[in-house]
Amino acid sequence: MKKLLIISFDLIRPGESNVSLAIASLLAYLKNDVGYNKDFVVNHLSLNMFKISNKGKVEHFYNLLSEIDFTKVDFIALSAYIWNEYLTNNLIKYIKKTFNYKGKIILGGYQISYSSNPKLEYPDAHFFISGYAEKALLDIVTYKNSKILSQSKLDFSLLPSPYLKDEIPILKNQKMVRLETKRGCPYRCTFCAHRDLTSNKVHKHNIDKVFKEIAFFKEKNVGKINIVDPIFNMGKNYLNVMQEMSSVNLKSLVSVQARFEMIKGEKGEQFLDLCQKLNFHLEFGLQTSIISESQIINRKNNPSEITKVMQKLNERGISYEISLIYGLPNQTLDSFQKSIDYVIKNGCSNITAFPMMLLKGTELYDQKKIFAFEERSIGEFNIPVVIKSNSFSEEDWFTMKNISEKLGENNRI
Repeated sequence: MKKLLIISFDLIRPGESNVSLAIASLLAYLKNDVGYNKDFVVNHLSLNMFKISNKGKVEHFYNLLSEIDFTKVDFIALSAYIWNEYLTNNLIKYIKKTFNYKGKIILGGYQISYSSNPKLEYPDAHFFISGYAEKALLDIVTYKNSKILSQSKLDFSLLPSPYLKDEIPILKNQKMVRLETKRGCPYRCTFCAHRDLTSNKVHKHNIDKVFKEIAFFKEKNVGKINIVDPIFNMGKNYLNVMQEMSSVNLKSLVSVQARFEMIKGEKGEQFLDLCQKLNFHLEFGLQTSIISESQIINRKNNPSEITKVMQKLNERGISYEISLIYGLPNQTLDSFQKSIDYVIKNGCSNITAFPMMLLKGTELYDQKKIFAFEERSIGEFNIPVVIKSNSFSEEDWFTMKNISEKLGENNRI
């Protein structure tokens, strides 16, 4: 019987479950297979990045890793994301050398899905999963796929609930949970890696499963539900999800990422009605109010229409926030301030701003030379961000950074 160990680099804050939704989905899918406990078993080790001291040294993990008998592990699957990029290769080498690991290494996550040559970037790994990992990981462990770069078509209707399968333990009065109703995004913003780059499709979860999870959260009296869909208010099912929340009299705070452009017509009014009836908080990734800047990143904002929606939100008293990006192509210190002024002028005081990151697989990543982007690794996770371009200086960037820090607390990566 083959043994798989999943090691994940997680961002778990106080009040959250110790198992991330992404990993729990993998565990639920694997354990739901007929071959589980017969052909293979799986264990999970979570490394909470917020609890790591000496963040650049993999030796910090020794106590956790030493509890594992690596001689009995056939596969190690590692999550590869931008916040642990600086640790990935070093950790693989460390496990092999310190614990004499002789098995296979599997890498998956954004850094793999959007890498042009993962074998070159991660030379000590054996398998790489591009795209959604549930079925691909199962196929590798059960020898149904022996390709170095693996990508397996996933039937989302067959995904079991990680909550109902108890892969994410939820206590009574749990402070916060995450819910996913769909994956992927149909839009093609040049800076964003949320969309499915292979098909550009949005994949919906089984609506009955989502309803059962809502009922479960209601029963547990969960304080807050963060819906992790890249854009919640699109497609056919989002109003059904909200109506179900209303029918079970859900009292939880529900936070979603939304798009201004989708709040229009009859469906838009229904959406706003349900936001008022329920306890909804809307997060809008506006990025910029400058039309020319939004066109370059294929965001194509329409400030006049956005202004109308903001007016409706303010009139109805619906909780919302707006996020911007500093370091965009052709952006200047002055234009960044104009975006902030636009948001404030139209009645939103809950504003956050994030530095521009050039993510693998995005169009903007391949346009570094066009805009003369210069990057620097900053923060506790050594994440590279754009700190200079042909439209703003490094001094301008630090001014924008200081402005952003005064807008409000930023708890996201």
